[in-house]
Amino acid sequence: MNKVKLIYLISSGLFLGLGICIYIIFRDIRQLLIIEKLNLTGNAFVELKPSFLGNVIKYNLPDMFWFVSGILFLRFIWFQKKEQNIYVLCFYLMGAVFELSQLLKSIPGIFDFLDLFFMGIGALVEGLLYKYYIIRSVKCKKQKKE
Repeated sequence: MNKVKLIYLISSGLFLGLGICIYIIFRDIRQLLIIEKLNLTGNAFVELKPSFLGNVIKYNLPDMFWFVSGILFLRFIWFQKKEQNIYVLCFYLMGAVFELSQLLKSIPGIFDFLDLFFMGIGALVEGLLYKYYIIRSVKCKKQKKE
């Protein structure tokens, strides 16, 4: 199971990196504080034509990848422990509250229903993969030992 745990750590880093790369490549990031401090230009490297798919790639996929990265990291930390489900559920709630707080202007940012939708899709796919591949493989190995 250590190999599976390591895969969760690597996957978490890859999803985080993928979200960051999409953000940097497709968005004008001059508004970010770190860009201002480092005196970088922050212009988008690739301009997407305004379209639904372009907006999803540009705005919603990075959030989904960051969200899934967090879930994978929590699964890595509490791998095969009962507490894992509580922490993952809390992370789901924190992501939803964070996004909804943008609607109330409590947190800087622009509320987007599609962010919630894609975060939900990412969580659903990750949860199904975890349930049907990881939990079942653990149960099968326990049954073979008995």
